Amino acid sequence: MTENMQRRIRRARPDEAEFLNGLTGRSALYWGYEPEFLDWEPEALLVTESMIRDSPVYVAEEGERVVGYYALLNKPPHLYLDKLFVEPDRIGTGCGKLLWLHAIDTAREMEVSEVMLDADPNAAAFYRAMGAEWLREETTTRAGWNLQVFRYPIPDVTKD
Repeated sequence: MTENMQRRIRRARPDEAEFLNGLTGRSALYWGYEPEFLDWEPEALLVTESMIRDSPVYVAEEGERVVGYYALLNKPPHLYLDKLFVEPDRIGTGCGKLLWLHAIDTAREMEVSEVMLDADPNAAAFYRAMGAEWLREETTTRAGWNLQVFRYPIPDVTKD
């Protein structure tokens, strides 16, 4: 990132759903998965226009380029960080951390006491570094690929 190219976060637009789906695929394949991985549980990776309209979905931009995004979904009784993906060339540059911190601030504004997340095994170290508490590993229908379940308590949430 050049010095004059600042990152900013803004709400995603419904017309960006297709682009965000492509970003998700590029980010997932960065970890060495074969392209067929994206067909394994496609609904789990899918970003829809209605998701963007109805849920907090935010993108990170560098200049005019979208370089990452996250989505928070209300799945009672919990709020889930359903997605957090970064363009492969931005992985390791602080973009994911910026999105994480924004997601936690958004959850705090929603006055929830914790955020749950189900993570790809390759992302587990990132979420641990962000302070999320690892709860368990869940087996899946994909051999050798187990979901990592985390929770993150939101500090300083006051409910009236």
